[in-house]
Amino acid sequence: MSADRKGSRWVTAGVVVAGLVVGTASGWFWLQKGMVQGESYAGWSGNSVTGSADADPWTRARVAVAGLLALTKEHAIYFTRNTDGSGARLREDCRYRVSGGAMPARWWSVTVYAADNYLPLNNDDALSFDATEVQPDPDGNWTAILAPSRPESGAWASTRKAGEFDITLRLYQPDAKAQADYGSIPMPKVERLDCGEQA
Repeated sequence: MSADRKGSRWVTAGVVVAGLVVGTASGWFWLQKGMVQGESYAGWSGNSVTGSADADPWTRARVAVAGLLALTKEHAIYFTRNTDGSGARLREDCRYRVSGGAMPARWWSVTVYAADNYLPLNNDDALSFDATEVQPDPDGNWTAILAPSRPESGAWASTRKAGEFDITLRLYQPDAKAQADYGSIPMPKVERLDCGEQA
């Protein structure tokens, strides 16, 4: 084999390897950026095929990268958000009020995740709140606080050591209407109350 043909094969192999590396890196980047999150529902993002056989390859990849062990929507529906009601990024140094009404599910929870998709590394033992912790009024309306320190009273999820964070809403055993039409779900509101000196 001539030296020219050998060199040509090495160049071709190098181009293929470079293409695979660039393609994999760019795919990973866009998955991490959340470009395949799904549809938007009042500031929350959800995908009606998460956890189902109908999920496209991008949705399956996003679920795998995020580490979300998704159940089928008959068992659980998942929504995430990383902004408050004004569209500003959720941040550890701010306090937020999360408020809502009766949820169309047997049980529900809201959990804080740091920017790396893992729970914040703090020992507050309060990284989520759920239907059993809020105190609904007679009309079923409730509020909870997201903050780096515990409020004087009420439901709370700690954002200490979360940096710029996301929250995940899980509806367990949602009713048939919620499963069929995510737009019918009365999504909780997220309102920023105040921020620390870095705001």
